[in-house]
Amino acid sequence: MKPLLLLIPSILLIALPAHGETPRGSVPPMLSAQEAVAKIEVADGFEVRLVASEPLVQDPVDFDWGPDGRLWVVEMPDYPLGIDGKGTRGGRVKVLTDTDADGVYDQATLFASGLNTPTGILVWREGVLVAAAPDVFYLEDTTGDGQADGRDVLLTGFREGNQQHRVNGLRWGLDNWVYLANGDSGGRIVSPMTGQTVEIGGRDLRLRPDTGELETQSGQTQFGRNRDDWGNWFGCNNPNPIFHYVLDEHYLRRNPSAVAPAARRDIRSGDNLVFPIGPIISHCDTKYRKIGETPRFTSACGTIIYRDQLFGPDYENVSFTSEPVYNIVHARRLIPHGVTFESIKVQPSGEEFFRSEDPWCRPTGLHVGPDGALYIADMVREVIEHPEWIDDELERTLDLRHGSDRGRIYRVASTGNQRRPTLRLDRLNLAELVDALEGPSGWQRDLIQRMLIWRNDLEAVGPLARLFHDSQNPLARLHALCTLDGLHALSPELLSAGLVDSHPGVRRHAVRLCEQFPQADWESDFRRLVIDSDAMVRLQVAYTLGEMNAPWVAELLCILADHDGNDPYML
Repeated sequence: MKPLLLLIPSILLIALPAHGETPRGSVPPMLSAQEAVAKIEVADGFEVRLVASEPLVQDPVDFDWGPDGRLWVVEMPDYPLGIDGKGTRGGRVKVLTDTDADGVYDQATLFASGLNTPTGILVWREGVLVAAAPDVFYLEDTTGDGQADGRDVLLTGFREGNQQHRVNGLRWGLDNWVYLANGDSGGRIVSPMTGQTVEIGGRDLRLRPDTGELETQSGQTQFGRNRDDWGNWFGCNNPNPIFHYVLDEHYLRRNPSAVAPAARRDIRSGDNLVFPIGPIISHCDTKYRKIGETPRFTSACGTIIYRDQLFGPDYENVSFTSEPVYNIVHARRLIPHGVTFESIKVQPSGEEFFRSEDPWCRPTGLHVGPDGALYIADMVREVIEHPEWIDDELERTLDLRHGSDRGRIYRVASTGNQRRPTLRLDRLNLAELVDALEGPSGWQRDLIQRMLIWRNDLEAVGPLARLFHDSQNPLARLHALCTLDGLHALSPELLSAGLVDSHPGVRRHAVRLCEQFPQADWESDFRRLVIDSDAMVRLQVAYTLGEMNAPWVAELLCILADHDGNDPYML
């Protein structure tokens, strides 16, 4: 029977003192899915619903929706040391279906099994991309039986080691690359398609799956590299809920002798405390996290930026970060600050956006769904710490995989709103797909951009150009521009219109795309843009001027230096 919708009122509670730590040997019992959701508290104005649970899904860590609305989930039942404690692989990909369109998944298909602790997934063409160190590969069902029978390794060489520190992510960029998080383990990465090799120590990575091209990127991210609507990239690591990657490495590489400030910037303002409400199951007593100490970020992961309108203006430019040790999801507001941001807590001190009294609740991957709601994967484990951090004598008394037969996915949405209908993108014709770029969903715009590029149908060029010129929605104009780039259908004339767009985010990407036409006469446009009112536009102008070879470039760089020389990133 499907679970009912549960409305959970938000109440004010304070952080647990040291005695809130659960003594070893007195761990609360594991709850059923229905009991567990009743233990969840969410912020005022929101409600939580259980949309998938065991046996349909177990140990979920990441997920993505396909054009047909089905939910693709990577599961990690082999965490932390294999399904037998000896490293035997047990990771899975499942496809969840909501057969009666009531918002709750009721059917699961096992698409792939025997994977090595998979950490990321992205729908791609007729299948999915999966990150599972040492590889990133493409899986496809070519026979129609619902199971993957084709596997193409796109990248290999990612270091394995601690399962909390492996390559992950697979996120779509406006520039038509797929981005991956380093995971903090690095590696010497090889593209079998091209033979290209890169070292990713201290950096993240981007990939073109169809060609095998790869490049290192400013990072590094532990688990959860994501971007906002305008192409700003963010990440996290265990003690820090949000970094901003200010400078683009592919521009910095032009002059390896130049010393730039660190591209990864800690933008968190205020303290690092978190506010759980349940007993804390702890198996660690290290210098990083002492038993009984005040709860603070120790397992931040899955950082995303909310990219929809369902939550209203108060959640525009808000990030969400999961914290599985303390059973919470934390929200922060991004405040633009020149070419970067500051980040402040959304909820008052003593509260969190999402938190559970159930200490087995282990939020991992986060995504904003096609309907604008926040979806949260819950691994459901007694032991979430990696045994690397557990005393060996204690470890011998523990079942490190206790809970591996459980797993939940929650949906958090504004209270009282009817669930927004979502489009079946697989049923739309080309013109309808282009029109759907006007929608409020960042997930939808990203997937449509990919779908139009996969089709490579030049009949889309005309409708995309019209949307770019005529839409009142700057995000629709932005995606039209970036999709035309992916179709190799840009022109200097179209970019000239983008350079005078009313929204700085569109101007910024139009500047970037001018690099494709270095011989065009951009002087008058760029003379105006070096004094643009938006700092991020001016930063992109500085980047792009460095790609051009014209007598006026040095003069404009001097104007920028005079105007912005006090900013170390601009300098």
